[in-house]
Amino acid sequence: MKILRNLFLVLAGLLLLAALVAPGVIAPRVEDIWQQQLANLQGAEATDYQRGWFGAEARTRITGTEGATELHSEIQHGPLLFTASGPRLGAVYSVTTLVPEHLPAALRTQLEGLYGRLAHSPLRLETVVGMDNNIENTLHLESFVRSDAGGELQFEGAELQFQTDYSGAVLDGTVQLGGIRHSAGGREKFYSAPATGELAIVPGCSLEGGLNWPLLKADTESGPLELRQVALNLALTRVDAGHWQWESELAAPQVQSATPVNAVNQRIRIPRATPAVLLHYLAQLVPASGERQWQQVFEPPLAGQQQLQVESANGPITMNADINWRGFRTGARPVSQAPGQWLTPMTGTMTLSAAEPALLQSPLIGQALLLRKYGLLEERDGELQMLLEVDRGELKVNGQPLPPDLFLMAITGQF
Repeated sequence: MKILRNLFLVLAGLLLLAALVAPGVIAPRVEDIWQQQLANLQGAEATDYQRGWFGAEARTRITGTEGATELHSEIQHGPLLFTASGPRLGAVYSVTTLVPEHLPAALRTQLEGLYGRLAHSPLRLETVVGMDNNIENTLHLESFVRSDAGGELQFEGAELQFQTDYSGAVLDGTVQLGGIRHSAGGREKFYSAPATGELAIVPGCSLEGGLNWPLLKADTESGPLELRQVALNLALTRVDAGHWQWESELAAPQVQSATPVNAVNQRIRIPRATPAVLLHYLAQLVPASGERQWQQVFEPPLAGQQQLQVESANGPITMNADINWRGFRTGARPVSQAPGQWLTPMTGTMTLSAAEPALLQSPLIGQALLLRKYGLLEERDGELQMLLEVDRGELKVNGQPLPPDLFLMAITGQF
């Protein structure tokens, strides 16, 4: 027994010695890996690296089109790591956050519009480098509650987990997106149940992923709307330096509303756009407070195709569009005052095909009757069809030229 006890004490001493010495041996290797990862990240440079025995602190600057963003990283050296979820064995554990006082003005304004004055970073990246050449990353986005004249917006936060190796290649990932609720005047205007999903990324080349929502609800002009088992699939592919291709599909197989609609499927393809433009238009999908300034919304240029299929109790509705939008100046007049001016930056086509009962027994019945009366909706084999063609201010409906202001009056029921 005495021999076993002495052997145990020797082993314990060796483990303690290893725990004390290993960080000093690992530290130089950690700094080398850190520099290698920065070299793989375009526009990134280390501004400071303070190495200690059991850890280090690093400052990193990432420069993009909107300006420079500074990151702060606290790094622990293994083999024993004290992570936010508890102690574990590994080579490195780091926590990286934004430095609020060193953010681009536009990004800071956007974040403070949601989180208020930034006392700390709402984004936090936790990284664990294991002994098996794998790197586990967890990106946390904090929850927030924002109240203004447009109502209250609540977001329960989000978490993205993914694995990489030392080369930076992403193997797989999962997404947990918290609930979103927008209310105004004591009424719930929009609700998104927590969503889950998966993704795969090849840095600098592609991103593929999907999200699934068990429930989405909205208060619309036609009454309450509920979508169940909603699925969104997305693919981003790098086209060239600074430009990406976007392909997405949104499927809502179970729809409940005051209308006869019971299913919706939408596909969008944007062949070439910068990340800034994509983020600008994606931001318009978030419930907005107050009135949108549409001249600012449609200021950036964008080209894309859309396929929309709606299944209803009265038959299907299909709309396909292929549009090239060249951008708009923010000082332009509203579309109701100058519809021709709004068509000047646009070229493209849109086709609408619907079973006659689907339009004539829907909330669009008034507009449908007017459009058919004036020949803008044509009857063919029991379907109502329309072909719109726009070429820099010139508008044709079913092959016939039509002044834009007359078309606007027709679709808004002001004839």
